[in-house]
Amino acid sequence: MMKGLRTFLYELKYAFLGMKRHIMLCFSAISAIGITLLLIGALLIIGFHVDYFSNGVQKDLSIHVILNADITDESSIDDVKNEISKLKNVENVDFSSKDNELELMIKEKGSAFKAYRGDSNPLSNAFFVFVRNASSINETSKQIKNIDGVASVAFGGDSVTSLVEMLNMIQKIGIGIVALLIVLSLYLIYNTIRTTIDSRRDEILIMRTVGATNGFISNPFIVEGIIIGLLGSVIPYLIVHFGYQKLYTSLNGQLFTPMFALFKPDVINFQVGSSIFLAGILIGGFASLFAARKYLKMKR
Repeated sequence: MMKGLRTFLYELKYAFLGMKRHIMLCFSAISAIGITLLLIGALLIIGFHVDYFSNGVQKDLSIHVILNADITDESSIDDVKNEISKLKNVENVDFSSKDNELELMIKEKGSAFKAYRGDSNPLSNAFFVFVRNASSINETSKQIKNIDGVASVAFGGDSVTSLVEMLNMIQKIGIGIVALLIVLSLYLIYNTIRTTIDSRRDEILIMRTVGATNGFISNPFIVEGIIIGLLGSVIPYLIVHFGYQKLYTSLNGQLFTPMFALFKPDVINFQVGSSIFLAGILIGGFASLFAARKYLKMKR
């Protein structure tokens, strides 16, 4: 236990010593990773909301299936329902009686249609079909239309599927940008640690002469990279923490309409904040590990 603590304190001491010797280089790396993590944080906020909005749109998106007028008995209704349920993209099928269809029409088009209540109801029974993948809803609608007993189908149309596809595209672009920013951060910290290691080559040579292992030599540099990553995470976290809270308040918790409700600040602070710190630690640690191992391998 004490040996492990002494080793850690040694690694911490030499990590700070390396940062002190190259303070401007470290400041440059901390600034660069700070900007990168801030952009990553902003893209994560956008990505979380795009995924949330997309799931919300897809969840509410359904195909309105009107049955033939002669499909009235329970057995015939169940047969059509079973055929629809067999389709690959179908998530759920909800029955809507002709009376319920009329009530929906009254709610949508006005009280004038109340006159059709009772035996004078001209509407047919129907289903609301919810799909797994909104981008394939058009194809699913065509498959349902070909089922015996189905009179017609309708859904939100191309505008809804285009919205879902646009949200998915934004999410993919965001993931690509985040990946590029992570690679950039790795490169910056890699060069910082590599320069630090190179400046201590005589010291490393002495360590090797007395039998120090590669792990013993490289661990202080890895700790240094982690510290750089952590320091670079602080300002982005504070900006995300206070910035999103202010944005949420100014927009009253929604983007344009209640359908696009925003995540509460405490959710974003936890998810994005922890992601920023974790990204800083991982980027700093791995970049330093690669730099140390590559250098020690070259100078073996």
